[in-house]
Amino acid sequence: MAKNMSPGLFIQLIVNALTIGSIYILMVLGLDIILRGTKILNFAHGQLYALGAYIMFLFFQTLKLDFTLSLILSGVALALVGALSYLGVFAILNRRFTVSSTFSYRLLLSAMASVGLMMILQQGTLLCFGTQELGILSPFPQILEVGDTRISLSRLVIIFLSVAICIILYLMMYRTSFGKLLRAVSYDPEAVTLQGVNTFWIFVACFALGSGLAGLAGGIIAPLFSITPSMGQNIIFITFLVLLVGGIGSYRGTIAGGLLIGLLLSFGFQFLGSAAELIVFMLVIVILIFRPGGLLGEAAE
Repeated sequence: MAKNMSPGLFIQLIVNALTIGSIYILMVLGLDIILRGTKILNFAHGQLYALGAYIMFLFFQTLKLDFTLSLILSGVALALVGALSYLGVFAILNRRFTVSSTFSYRLLLSAMASVGLMMILQQGTLLCFGTQELGILSPFPQILEVGDTRISLSRLVIIFLSVAICIILYLMMYRTSFGKLLRAVSYDPEAVTLQGVNTFWIFVACFALGSGLAGLAGGIIAPLFSITPSMGQNIIFITFLVLLVGGIGSYRGTIAGGLLIGLLLSFGFQFLGSAAELIVFMLVIVILIFRPGGLLGEAAE
């Protein structure tokens, strides 16, 4: 079947792979910032993504605001939700830890707390928006035709916006003093504290930034797919897989992992159907056996 694939179909599958892969990259970057900065394995990250899509629907479809403004407001709103979530849940939990509390114990309790947060956000979203499937009229409904190739402009916009966000995030993390401070806290928070920095608000900033990226991912994808209460659960598992494939703490690994999973799912569903997910799972197992730290990451001590 693959031998009969036309150039037009090949290009369409590449665009589809880049579309879903770029969303995975945004999700993983946010999850990784939270994990490395606060040492919290945030299972509520998928629900933040879903909430971002619903907020995008509210601003763009209901209030009729500009698309770009609605997207920015979705990211800001989810950053605020993330900051409040840390202050209301994880900051309180951290006060219960003692010096003798092990890292694994802290990680386990934080993960359990994030599951509780996921359920709260999910029920809150259902109360505010209901169970009905929602949709956004795409602001870019045009179809580009080049020969026998038909490409949705919406998908190209999603790819462009995702790349732009990744570039902005990279410049912020590696070219600003604020980003350097976030990275320093992720490596050694005790050393940063000894320098007179209040790491508590850095933790809040990490959680807000990671949540904002999830909100942007949900807002970007909202015009393309249906907005449903279960969309957060559907993406969080793949997000963790991409994180493992790319490697925790590796910016390049996240991009490589997102693109690789996107390509496997796009071409896999076309030629193998649901078996494509099995291929992805097998790939993750193989990578973890031979590269425990992921493609471009380092194994945790």
